[in-house]
Amino acid sequence: MKIQTIDNKTNKPLLNSKIQLQVRGKDSGYLSATSDGSGSFQLDDKYSGQQITSVINGTPGEWIAATDNATLKVNYTQATTGSKQPAGTTHNK
Repeated sequence: MKIQTIDNKTNKPLLNSKIQLQVRGKDSGYLSATSDGSGSFQLDDKYSGQQITSVINGTPGEWIAATDNATLKVNYTQATTGSKQPAGTTHNK
């Protein structure tokens, strides 16, 4: 299933970023995903109907149902270099 990620503050897609996720349900645990150039990532269908959230510095965000075309909001923080990127994520170059 395809999940869209957006910056919680600007509502812009989170592009080409590694995102830490937490799953709540029968397959509970942690995993990571990398968003593509449109801000989406693929999540295995086995997680369908379970709850997912992004995890920033060990703190979970807002929980959403894992469904195709769901939108996951990620809270951004200001990086020390002055560039804006989510805490706990890395941009692929």
